[in-house]
Amino acid sequence: MLQVLGVAYPAIIVKNMQESMEFYQRLGLLPLYMEPNRDDPESVVALLATVDGSSFVQLVGPTHAGVTIAEATPGVGSMQYLAFHVSKAQMDGMFHEMSNSGVHGSEEIVRGYERLVFLEDPNGVLVTLVAWAVEPPPGMPRAAVLARATEIRDAEGAPFVEESHLRAAIASFAQG
Repeated sequence: MLQVLGVAYPAIIVKNMQESMEFYQRLGLLPLYMEPNRDDPESVVALLATVDGSSFVQLVGPTHAGVTIAEATPGVGSMQYLAFHVSKAQMDGMFHEMSNSGVHGSEEIVRGYERLVFLEDPNGVLVTLVAWAVEPPPGMPRAAVLARATEIRDAEGAPFVEESHLRAAIASFAQG
């Protein structure tokens, strides 16, 4: 049986990235990285973490004024999808698990350090199952790993956080 380990992050579509970043930072969320959206060149993706590093929020917003990603109904926000964290081992057996439970989804998609499968709930809500390509050791906070991986990415001048950046970040923490 499939075992969801927790909510990975809500991906929230925003009208103005700067204003949204400021809002969530006022709530105490810490920015981990911002990078181009791999699926839409007119938008960027930012990942923020709670202070304890246990939870994340992803913001998806336009690269510049005048770009509209999606319109929200007045009074209701727009969420691109809800992502649940699963283990790498579960992702390895995902299609077998999904077949056995009668769940239909996308093929596995590899995006940098994440492996994803997209599903749609009965109400049309897009749900994503997310596993990291490499798991940090128990007790190593994911937020700290992502923050260090971002430093490594920036030092390389790379546009995206990749699996190699995560591996290097984990290694740097393991060395002390």
